[in-house]
Amino acid sequence: MSDLASVRYRATVEYDGSGFSGYQVQPTARTVQGTIEYCLKRLFEHPVRVHAAGRTDSGVHAVGQEISFDAPEGWSALDLSQSLNSMLPDDVQIRSLNPSSADFHPRFDATGRRYEYFIGPPDTGPLRVSRVWVVDETPDLERLTEASTGLVGPASFGALSKAGQPHLGTECSVEVAEWTRTPLGDLRFVIVADRFLHHMVRYIVATLVEVGINRRTVAEWTELLREEPARPPEPAPAKGLYLTGVRYAEGWNREPGVPGLWPIKEDDQTTESV
Repeated sequence: MSDLASVRYRATVEYDGSGFSGYQVQPTARTVQGTIEYCLKRLFEHPVRVHAAGRTDSGVHAVGQEISFDAPEGWSALDLSQSLNSMLPDDVQIRSLNPSSADFHPRFDATGRRYEYFIGPPDTGPLRVSRVWVVDETPDLERLTEASTGLVGPASFGALSKAGQPHLGTECSVEVAEWTRTPLGDLRFVIVADRFLHHMVRYIVATLVEVGINRRTVAEWTELLREEPARPPEPAPAKGLYLTGVRYAEGWNREPGVPGLWPIKEDDQTTESV
């Protein structure tokens, strides 16, 4: 880092995860963090570390990832945002950027994260097939909703994740776990929690889909929630998963929804739900 005085900025970032090996920087792979840091290094002419609210896996998308970094004094937020976006590739973009307090940290200051997962019907066309998980048999919305009620509250998700964090354990507190049907015919799953384990949302979705098509009983699902022995689930594809928001003391960094899949309108009445 340069010895020049700096200002901390926070930004909301959108990216298509298809072409990235996840968010976190890796020495020999294309990542979101690595791409942003490369552009900032060119812009400021010195290395810059970017921090994020969470690490998304390879292929997972985001419309509400929150990041922070330090920039030399003298930049306006508008000039910095425009300059950075002019250098970033087409599959990642700064959606908003503002100065923050010097001690702001997008991960440690967050009080909640919101993910949304989209399951497309069998007749999903080629323009959307890379953005949703297309299943051969559409799960029953009522069964999905019934099974999801057991998710709300604090619980260990060791049986529904790839790995926990040794120093934090496997307990997460889920606030929202809701299924709806969108105007495009997709099944949309919204889950909000204080934290998420590795592959946790994808394991939850895949297992709930098995319940929704009667390949797994509700009793098996309940066993997994209790971390009791049950047939291990396989994670749902990454392409249907979106990080759509991060919550801080002042509120969410953006409204729910994914452009092109679900309109960002709180008063939209076209959703079918149970």
